[in-house]
Amino acid sequence: MMNLFNDVDDFLHSNPKEKFFDILFNANGTVVVDELEKIIEKFVAMEKLLEEQYGDEVEKKVEEYIFSNGREIDLRKVSFYMSKMADILSKSE
Repeated sequence: MMNLFNDVDDFLHSNPKEKFFDILFNANGTVVVDELEKIIEKFVAMEKLLEEQYGDEVEKKVEEYIFSNGREIDLRKVSFYMSKMADILSKSE
């Protein structure tokens, strides 16, 4: 599993999303399931908060936000991938 970071060239030529999924599919299954549960729980809570704020307009509001803030969303996704990779790897050692 730690071989994912041994090949420096491979690491430098992949992007955080690709590396995240490599780790996701090769790390300890229990750790991955625990991290996915945390992600889902947080997503569901945020979805509920948005529904309370926007009611039936949630999907529309989210799409508008993504469209208007695409660059920021992309940067936050990279941060998310990096953070979750670190969480999974640190718990898999």
